[in-house]
Amino acid sequence: MKKQSAGPSAERSLIQRLKFGSTLALGTLLCCATSACAQATAPAGAPEKPVGTATLPTETRPAVSTAGQGEDWSQWRGPRSNGIALRTSLPSTWPSAPLEPVWRMPLGEGWSSPVVGEGRVYMLDRNGPLERAAAYDAVTGKLLWERTNPVDFNPHAVGRRYGNGPKGTPAFAGGFVYTLGIAGWLQCLKAESGEVVWKSYFPAEFAESVPLADQRTYVVAEDHVVVPIGGGRGAPVPLFGYTGSPLVFDQFVIASTGGARGGTITAFERTTGKVAWHALHENVSYSSPVSAEIGGVKQVVVPTGPRLVGLELATGKLLWSVPYQNQYDETIGTPVAAGELVLLTAVGRPLSAWKIGRNAAGEFAASEVWQNDDLQSYLSSVVVVGEFVYGMNDGGEWHCLKLADGKTIWRGGNHGYYTTPLVAENRILALNERGVLDVLGVNPQAYEPIVTTRVAKEPTWTSPALVGNRLYVRMRSALVCYELK
Repeated sequence: MKKQSAGPSAERSLIQRLKFGSTLALGTLLCCATSACAQATAPAGAPEKPVGTATLPTETRPAVSTAGQGEDWSQWRGPRSNGIALRTSLPSTWPSAPLEPVWRMPLGEGWSSPVVGEGRVYMLDRNGPLERAAAYDAVTGKLLWERTNPVDFNPHAVGRRYGNGPKGTPAFAGGFVYTLGIAGWLQCLKAESGEVVWKSYFPAEFAESVPLADQRTYVVAEDHVVVPIGGGRGAPVPLFGYTGSPLVFDQFVIASTGGARGGTITAFERTTGKVAWHALHENVSYSSPVSAEIGGVKQVVVPTGPRLVGLELATGKLLWSVPYQNQYDETIGTPVAAGELVLLTAVGRPLSAWKIGRNAAGEFAASEVWQNDDLQSYLSSVVVVGEFVYGMNDGGEWHCLKLADGKTIWRGGNHGYYTTPLVAENRILALNERGVLDVLGVNPQAYEPIVTTRVAKEPTWTSPALVGNRLYVRMRSALVCYELK
């Protein structure tokens, strides 16, 4: 991994980086900084139904789950990788009493978010030297199966304070579940049984091997970590491991692989694991790829270490790019594709929008159309509903912006430091790092808090999954299911 030059804010930036939120899903780089807050209650007189004019899109493609009678929440930021849940069954009036879990199951280390497919919840965690993929019954919480891989990975010393479990969120499609571990194990498992269909170990397959000191993982300054690949050799991986979530897009599984012998981004055939294409040769970031169709072409939109790119889904061809270099390659938040626009914010950067168009020769090009410092965020991602953008900045303030020009319409609240929101039935569900769930109205006219409730007494640096009227939350030591009624 090539080291980026350090500046005067290097120490602060590195410490910030260890607070990762998705895919750090978030999606994600989801390392936790533990904190607590007093339980809040809904503001007096707060409306219980949103009154805004924004509407959710319609979609008929994804499967319907038997758990909660709703659409599967099948990968990081949902089936369309945009944070919007469809065909849910939330109560017309949000429960005023504290939520009581329907079930709770213990988990090991990690900040992988839950996903739900065909009545099962899929999780990734770590217990000592073993990284585990597990499936639970979405209705009862019963453990259905688990599969483990040996893992020898420890991050930079600062990062050890926040755990060394997996951060990437699984993906579900067509009876298979895909997981990417912190040291680079990508695997395809049968969703019903957990049987291994295929595996790929990124350091061994795509990185350049180096001597392995003391036959164990070791950290190289503030640059990378070397992990074992066998035969007394090791290979470099990102300083805090692989934190981006795999993306299922048509017949492919796409992941940020890195590596001198491969490419930055790789597409695997979903059923066989065969490499369909490699793209680029540059550092990976800590973000996750998302799906888009722009100008009639299906594209993978993903931040790399030095830039934000659009890749043709069928071939991996670079269609467009914009420079987006951050110190330590620490782009963490997930981009959002909305029509011809792509939005992204990162450490020290405003929320920015680029219009992706074609020139006279039919070639794609990206041009920045607006920036807004109000929605600058180190970890959090935004959600687009209709013609409006909703998100929370690092100060905990929620904002609504006009998608067309980026102008701020309203701001309000104080909701913590991190959240990656989801939207359902004209409501925004925002779980912060302190275990507090805020519900806001999708209202472009005004800031509209509906209710605030605690769902965990532990840190919750993940994004929840919503299927029907069931909410699945990953806290530090457990997976919890709530029924909203």
